Amino acid sequence: MRKAATLLGILAGVLTLACSTMTTAVDYDHTVDWSQFHTFALAEGTKDPSKGWTVAASNPDVVVYSHVVLSSEKQWNATSMGGFGYRGWGGMGGMATATQTNIPIGTIIVDMVNPRTHEMIWRGTAQDQVSGTGADRGQVQQAMQAIFKNFPPSSGKS
Repeated sequence: MRKAATLLGILAGVLTLACSTMTTAVDYDHTVDWSQFHTFALAEGTKDPSKGWTVAASNPDVVVYSHVVLSSEKQWNATSMGGFGYRGWGGMGGMATATQTNIPIGTIIVDMVNPRTHEMIWRGTAQDQVSGTGADRGQVQQAMQAIFKNFPPSSGKS
């Protein structure tokens, strides 16, 4: 439990997701009978996304894995001060500069695995630009709420 709390603290400090650009996605095995699951175990990370499920110390119905991916995307900004003249008549050249900025991106991935079959049955992700200052660290909880908004999915079997 302490390991999960420590990892969650790291998640909150590192991911600092900003609401304005957050994207989330969920995919799952549509053939799974979700009514058979009532317990889960956290393998690492994330808070209890229970929605009626309870944490099981042994023999869980589902094992929940969380992953944190930190990366950066390059953004190029170009500025120019154009020259003057007409095409074909020469003229004076302008000056242009291009600068590269690395935009830090944080991604949370939550996978659910059926421990009996070892098959992944559900995945949720949230991705956003991170500030690096910690000013928006409360966004991790919003990201988790967005991922689990429609959880559990309707059962694939009747």
